[in-house]
Amino acid sequence: MTNNELREFNKKRRIHQIAWVTRDLEKSMKAWVENLKVGPWTVLTFTEKTLKYLDVDGKRVTEPFKFLIGISWIGDIQVELIEPVYGPMIYDAFIRQHGEGLHHIKEYVSQDEIDRVLQEYQEKGIEVTQTGQFKEDFHYYLNTEPKLDFVLELGNCPILQLSEPECPTYPPSP
Repeated sequence: MTNNELREFNKKRRIHQIAWVTRDLEKSMKAWVENLKVGPWTVLTFTEKTLKYLDVDGKRVTEPFKFLIGISWIGDIQVELIEPVYGPMIYDAFIRQHGEGLHHIKEYVSQDEIDRVLQEYQEKGIEVTQTGQFKEDFHYYLNTEPKLDFVLELGNCPILQLSEPECPTYPPSP
């Protein structure tokens, strides 16, 4: 692509989320609130009962798993903090290999375009490492780390209606 083609192509793209992995979600949310004034956080618990499915390395996860997620916003960018608890998933492996920190950037891709976009990445040798669905929200993590030093996530990025007590808020409302 020429530079002008790259500029035009990238004008149509949208980064939706930046995410970090942590060993202690509550400690991380507290640090973000106290140091960066980022919050409040919506807290979600993902398990085999709350996700429609979870595939890791092309295989459906059939054993119990659990990870916690905190979501907040800075302008139009969603900030996500993820704490793996147990079971197969890419987050725990990432922490073991790299420690806590930046894990992925999520780009919006429509449901109509996802198969084509995934095929384009596959042709470059970039495969899906984990995919899953929560309500109408789907996600695909790609193994971009060897080439880019971070994970790229693709998803449809719907704004979900989440409320307490299913999804508590941190810090708790007075």
